Amino acid sequence: MHITRNDRGPWLVLVLLSAIPRILGAFFLPNAFGDAYVYIQEIGTLTTKLSTGVFRLTDLFGFWLPLYQFLSAVVNVPFKNGFYSGKLVAALFGVGSCLCVYSISFRLTANRTAALLTFLLIALNPLHIFYSASAMTDVPHAFFVLAALYFVLSGNWIVAAVFGALAGFTRVKSWMLIALIPLIQLTRERRISVIALLILIVPPLFWFYISWKATGNWLACFVQRQEYHDWLLRMNPSIAQFSARQILKDVATLLVSSDVAVLIACFVALWFVVLHLPQIVKRSNNSDEAIGATGAQASSLALSILAPVLFFFAFLGLLFVAYLTHQQPIIFPRYGLILFSLGLPILGWTFLKISKDKPRLARRLMISIIAICVFDASVQFVGAVGTLNQYHAQRTVADYLRGHFDPKSSARIFCDDGTVRVLSGIPEERFVTSANAPNDRETFLNFLDQNNVEYLVLFKRGGSPPSRLFPDAESSEPESLDLIMHSSTDFLPTDIWLYRVRHGAVARP
Repeated sequence: MHITRNDRGPWLVLVLLSAIPRILGAFFLPNAFGDAYVYIQEIGTLTTKLSTGVFRLTDLFGFWLPLYQFLSAVVNVPFKNGFYSGKLVAALFGVGSCLCVYSISFRLTANRTAALLTFLLIALNPLHIFYSASAMTDVPHAFFVLAALYFVLSGNWIVAAVFGALAGFTRVKSWMLIALIPLIQLTRERRISVIALLILIVPPLFWFYISWKATGNWLACFVQRQEYHDWLLRMNPSIAQFSARQILKDVATLLVSSDVAVLIACFVALWFVVLHLPQIVKRSNNSDEAIGATGAQASSLALSILAPVLFFFAFLGLLFVAYLTHQQPIIFPRYGLILFSLGLPILGWTFLKISKDKPRLARRLMISIIAICVFDASVQFVGAVGTLNQYHAQRTVADYLRGHFDPKSSARIFCDDGTVRVLSGIPEERFVTSANAPNDRETFLNFLDQNNVEYLVLFKRGGSPPSRLFPDAESSEPESLDLIMHSSTDFLPTDIWLYRVRHGAVARP
C-alpha cells in the first residue's frame, strides 16, 4: 500500500468517501446487534482497570477473544465513553477495510477503474456501513484478514503473519490462517517462513495461557461457548433442528449479505483455478518448459488469484461446516460481511477475465453485476431501516425502566434482551434471564417471586421461554402480572411487553 506524493489526492478522496458515512454512523446509528452492548460493557470494565492501574492479563479472559475490546478500552481511557469509543474504533477499521479492498483489487487487476468500482461497492454498502458503526468485531476482524491477504499477495510473509495473528486475537475462526498462509507460501515459493509460522501460532497459545491462568482450564472459553450453545438450542427448539423454512431464510440472508454477484464471481474464479491446478503444480516445481508458454501464462494468471480464492472459500467452508454441525444454527447478516469484503477483488478480477476472453459479453455482464448489487444493497437498506425500528421499540422499554426502577433496591428485572438491559443503564446484576428459569408457567411465576423480580420484560420472539409460557400476552393479561406498556414495530416485527409482577415480596418504588 505504498503511497506516492501523486497518489495522496486520490487516496484522500477514498478515505473521505469511506470515512464520512461510517464516522457519522458511529454517532447517529444504533448498534446493529445486541451483542454490541455486551462488548461496550467489557470496554467500560477494561477502561476502568487500565485507568486505575489494576489491569491484569487475566482481565482479558471472557466469552470472546480480547483484541478489539482492549484496543477500544485503550482509546477510551482519555474519553471515558465506551459507547462511542467502541463504535468509532469499529468505524476506523471499516475505513481500513474499504482501502484494503481497493488495494487488493488494484494489485489483482492492475486496473484503477476496476479497483475504484470495487471500492465504491464496499464504501457505500449499507450493511458494511451499519456494522462499521457498531461496537462489534465483525468489521475489525475483516480488516485484519484483508490486510493479511494484501501482504500475502505482496509476498511479505512476516507482515502477513502479523495481521493474521491480529485476526487470530480477534476471532477464533482466523486460527485457520496458521495453516492457510504457509500453504500459500509453499505453493508460490516452495518454502515456509518459520518466523511467520511462529507469529501465527502466538494467538491460540496466548489464549490458552490466559484461560488457564484465569480459570485453571486452558479450554475454559470453549467450555463456556459450548454451554451457551447447548442452552441456546434447549431454549429455542425451533432452531435445534433443520427446517425448510429456516434453511431458506438462512440461505437468503447469506446470499444478500455476501452479494449474489460476488458469490458467482468467486465460484467462477475457483473453477478457473481448479482447471489450471496441474499447471500451477508443475510451475511450482520449476517445470515451465513442460507446460509451454500458453500453459505458463494460464498458470501465472491462476496463481495470481489463488490466494484470494483460498481465503474466500476457507471462510465460506468454515461457516458451512459450522452450520451443518449446528455449531452455528442461525445465519446472521453480519456473517456475510467478510465474504463480501474478500470476494469484491475477485469480482473485479473475474469481470476483467471474462471481458477479455469474451468481449461481447462485457456490457451485459456489467449491467447484470450492477443490477444484482443494487438489488442486494436495497434489501440491506430495508433491513437496516427495520433494525432502526426495532431499536426504537427496545429503547422505549429501556427508558421506562431507567426512569422507574430503583437499582439500589433489592428488586430485580427479568429480561432476556441484552439491548434493553444495556440501554436502561441499570447494572447487569439487577437482571434475571432465562438461563436458570424453569420451563412451566406456574413454576416460572414462583421463580419470579423467589428472585424478587419487580418487572418482567417479555420479548415476543420465536422460541424464547417467556413467549412460550405466555403465548396469549397480546390478548389477555397473565395472572400475577400487570401490563405497564406494549412497545412494538410492524417492520421487522418486534413486540415487547413490560409487566409489573404482582406479589408482596417485591420492593416497590
